[in-house]
Amino acid sequence: MAIITIKNVGPIKNIENLKFNRVNVFMGPQSSGKSTIAKIISYCAWVEKDVAITQSLDEYNVNGSFRKRLEEFHRINGYFKDNTEIFYESDIIKLQFKNNKCSIEWVDKYAYKRSKIEYIPSERNLIILPFIQKVEMPNNNNRSFLFDWYTIRSQYNKENRVKILGLPVEYYYDENTGESHIISTDENNKYDILLENASSGLQSLTPLVVALKYLTKWIYENEEEISFEKQQKMYNARDVLIDELVLEPYDKQKYTDDDRAEKIKEFFNQYDKKNAKAQSVFNRFVDVISRLEKTHNTQFIIEEPEQNLFPSTQRELIYHLIASLDFKRGDRAAITTHSPYILYALNNCMMGYLVDTQLQGEEKDEYLKNDFLSKQSWIDPKLVSVWEIEEGELRSIQDKDNIISKNYFDQQMTELTDEYYQMLEYYKNEE
Repeated sequence: MAIITIKNVGPIKNIENLKFNRVNVFMGPQSSGKSTIAKIISYCAWVEKDVAITQSLDEYNVNGSFRKRLEEFHRINGYFKDNTEIFYESDIIKLQFKNNKCSIEWVDKYAYKRSKIEYIPSERNLIILPFIQKVEMPNNNNRSFLFDWYTIRSQYNKENRVKILGLPVEYYYDENTGESHIISTDENNKYDILLENASSGLQSLTPLVVALKYLTKWIYENEEEISFEKQQKMYNARDVLIDELVLEPYDKQKYTDDDRAEKIKEFFNQYDKKNAKAQSVFNRFVDVISRLEKTHNTQFIIEEPEQNLFPSTQRELIYHLIASLDFKRGDRAAITTHSPYILYALNNCMMGYLVDTQLQGEEKDEYLKNDFLSKQSWIDPKLVSVWEIEEGELRSIQDKDNIISKNYFDQQMTELTDEYYQMLEYYKNEE
């Protein structure tokens, strides 16, 4: 499990030893630092992936590189201060940014399992803008999601449409026109319109639901195309790993670059002869390569999933998200929100799990007949962490069972109802 510390970045003052869970929720008012935390988590996970795939730390053990890329990609220029600190530690690397310098060291350079890291920004509805493909954009998280979207949408044509939750609509992409469509499944109200002409809620929801389907299903059932740049990184990493995991363990003697090709030839000659040592080191090499080159899990970072959605749709979206993630595979999600309905829905998913573990016999059978929510949406509360941001610091809002307890939204609701009843007293007095 990865751990992160963030000090003095934007509105964040001090967050120490934050442990990543399978589902992580950050809530609070605007400009409180929710997205700042999510962006730093996302970036550190990406750096971990990058150094693991290249098998080199050199890119980031250079003054200014870590900060510059983080500021540009996640658009947080001006957030860093002289006393900014970021510390990230996982089973793979230990990273520290302090005094405007970054240093990274290996914990276990061979343990990484390749992860698809998808940052879904709050501006995700930019996909509907006409001619967006022709617009030059800086290399930031919006551009990254947009480019991923071009790949994602191409898998879902009119014959392979995506149902948008329980709504009577489906999504498809027309490759001939390059347009995204929303088609009605309501027999009494048939239509087929461009996504850019649909409601703002559908423009926000559709790319999120379609991306979830692609990144939790399609990439594990099909073979993804690999860019030339990624292929080159893989080839370079293979060269490094052949030296470190094959030649050096098998033959302790030093060799020059000129001897390398001959050494590789000698090794595979022994491997073909079923040499036990050669087979052992090569199997280790194949295992590490498989970890690096094959996608093993997906990490989502989702900003404001509730954007432009009715409360019941927010609820269904969270149920769908939890049901889509494969926690045994290692999937994760980090969510930023200022919607109470997101929390209430997540609470239901956790409570469904708790009740299921307590009931037995006929009582359990009766419980399972109820259509509270799909069993696939239940989640062990131990896999969920929910934090509230307060004056630049985090506070857990979960009780002993990890169910969400008193929080900022409760306080706001109390204040609203108090105001109402105070005014109501005056209104009655006037009668």
